[in-house]
Amino acid sequence: MKRRLLAALLLLGFLCTGCASGAPEASPYAPPPEKRLVIYTSHKEEVYGPIVQEFQLRTGIWAEVVTGGTNELLEKIYAESDQPVCDVIFGGGVESLSAYESCLQPYLCQSYGFLKNAGRSAEHLWTPFSSLPIVLIYNTRLVAAGELEGWADLLDTRWKGQ
Repeated sequence: MKRRLLAALLLLGFLCTGCASGAPEASPYAPPPEKRLVIYTSHKEEVYGPIVQEFQLRTGIWAEVVTGGTNELLEKIYAESDQPVCDVIFGGGVESLSAYESCLQPYLCQSYGFLKNAGRSAEHLWTPFSSLPIVLIYNTRLVAAGELEGWADLLDTRWKGQ
């Protein structure tokens, strides 16, 4: 009897949650969309969450975060170019950002002079947040040490198909 009652309660719980709309209600305290800062980010919440929270606390500006993959978000920005939605994109590599630089506007942050030159945009289209090294690893039984020293070496025709 107890098992049947428990099963019935669980089933009722599942049915009730299945009837929910799925879309969260907007906060009554949220400003209208035109008063929000829209941030597109490819970072995980563990990275962007504390930064966005501190930004909101320091500035009093309401931030709306849209997440996705870098290329997905850049394609979205490109598609929205007639009516931009995104105010800031947070994330993505230099290669990806430079492919969509026609969609970006220059911005020079106060601390720009303190940043390392690596990864900076001469046109101020992006500001580096972190530098992540790209590493080439190869099998020294197949390739002699020092034969590959950079990406340009891989373009040599002798490596075609290897």
